[in-house]
Amino acid sequence: MSEAVSEASSAFPSERTILLGIDIGGTKIAGGLVDAETGEALHSGRVPTDAQEGSESVLERAIEMARILIGEGLVKKIPLPVAIGIGAGGQIDPTSGVVLSATEILPGWAGTPLQMVFEEAFGLPVAVDNDVNALGAGESRFGAGRGFQNVVFLALGTGVGGAILANGQLYHGARGAGGELGHLILHPDGPAVGSDGERGTLEYYTNGAALVRYYQEAGGDPTLDGPAIGAEARQAPDSAAAGAVRRIGESLGLGIVSLANLLDPDRFVIGGGMADLGDLLLDPARAVLAARALPIVRHIPIVRAALGADASVVGAASLALSLI
Repeated sequence: MSEAVSEASSAFPSERTILLGIDIGGTKIAGGLVDAETGEALHSGRVPTDAQEGSESVLERAIEMARILIGEGLVKKIPLPVAIGIGAGGQIDPTSGVVLSATEILPGWAGTPLQMVFEEAFGLPVAVDNDVNALGAGESRFGAGRGFQNVVFLALGTGVGGAILANGQLYHGARGAGGELGHLILHPDGPAVGSDGERGTLEYYTNGAALVRYYQEAGGDPTLDGPAIGAEARQAPDSAAAGAVRRIGESLGLGIVSLANLLDPDRFVIGGGMADLGDLLLDPARAVLAARALPIVRHIPIVRAALGADASVVGAASLALSLI
């Protein structure tokens, strides 16, 4: 696949256990060969999703990319993968590996039997979950949550997603909706969100659109987008941009108070594009947690995700750890 851009190291010990991680998103498909012990992405690549071509085309592109990565890995003396982990957009049944529902970003994606298709294509065991659960699993095993059994992961970006790791395992709940943390209600009389009756959700108050909204409410330049507002906030701590970031952090803190009181995790890990704001975002959240949570959970660490550019691939691969 000519669009694939791959990276690799020169030589690897043959005794390494390798997992193949695949992340299928609305704009790109990323894949990588990952060391099952260290979480290092030894060889990786990505291609455009071209989601408008339909689910069958997306699957074909993902499978072709995976085959190319495996072949390139062999040239670099990376052992064959022993299992595959897939993180994908939409709501996923982790038992069957079937996509239950998806947004218009991936048209025709609902009903796609990801696990079965990849098992048939590669003859390997396959684990599938939604993309945010994959990110949370990766951070828990190899990133900012490493060494801890109970971790709550929140991804803040265009939307807000979450993952709950309890006793080292992803928590899915009775119907697969466990971890949909963006739907927590912060303000029951807040603005309506979508068409399903929700109001005042954590996502509404902490996503990228909220940052722009808060900035404009404070009289900021209406032409600036989220990244530009973030850059202004870093440069000028007394600016309208910094104030907007603080409001996001305070709302995040309110959500974390409820989660801390309910779940008492070892730590909260914050990822997604908004996490690039670092302590400008996290310090207000920490202050709200310290002021408003039960005393015993007030000082649970709130930390930034650590896996960086490889997060989606390493997270997807980490889903397959239970298969080896």
